[in-house]
Amino acid sequence: MGSKPIKEIVPEAPSQGELVEVASEQLVDGAMLESVSLSGDCVKPKIVQRLGIEGARITGSVLAGAKLPGVRMVDCCFDRADLAGATWNDARLVRTRFDESRLTGFDARMSELRDVVFHNCKMPESFLSEAQLTRVRFDECQMPGLDLSNAKIHSAVINNCDARSLNLLGAKIELLDLRGSMIDGIAIDPLFIKGLIIDATQAPAIALALGVRIADLG
Repeated sequence: MGSKPIKEIVPEAPSQGELVEVASEQLVDGAMLESVSLSGDCVKPKIVQRLGIEGARITGSVLAGAKLPGVRMVDCCFDRADLAGATWNDARLVRTRFDESRLTGFDARMSELRDVVFHNCKMPESFLSEAQLTRVRFDECQMPGLDLSNAKIHSAVINNCDARSLNLLGAKIELLDLRGSMIDGIAIDPLFIKGLIIDATQAPAIALALGVRIADLG
């Protein structure tokens, strides 16, 4: 019998139409913005509750350090955006893409991510603990110290990334493809290790995480 084929994880792409430029002053509690373009610099970090954004393009540092509890984003594209220090706890991100964006210390604990792509992003020490991930990809990202502890990972890929010190303690993993990434210092519970897909070069890191000693014969 051959091995079971590995299912490719392909998130659904965002859908966008013609966009209208809006000012950051329109980001207020309970606002629902559709088909908008947000750009510019962050004069003062935003603190906005129950914000909804659909079909948007976000660039620059307009949301740097923003606190957006409960934010809902659908069909959004972040292009070279600065989201460093942003806190989006209990967010819902659907069909959303982050390209060449800065997410240092980005905090989206207890959030739902579905059909989300992070491509060539810098996101060290970011937090997705207790999040739910379905068809999520991290491609060519710098993400050492990413915290996915106690997350529910239905299907995700961490491809060609610096994912050293990845924290998966308590995470329930159905499918997590780590092939091609640096995962030295990974932390994981043995109970859910069967959901991992790794390549041969990553086996020593997994063994070390499980407390297995690797020694030469002799």
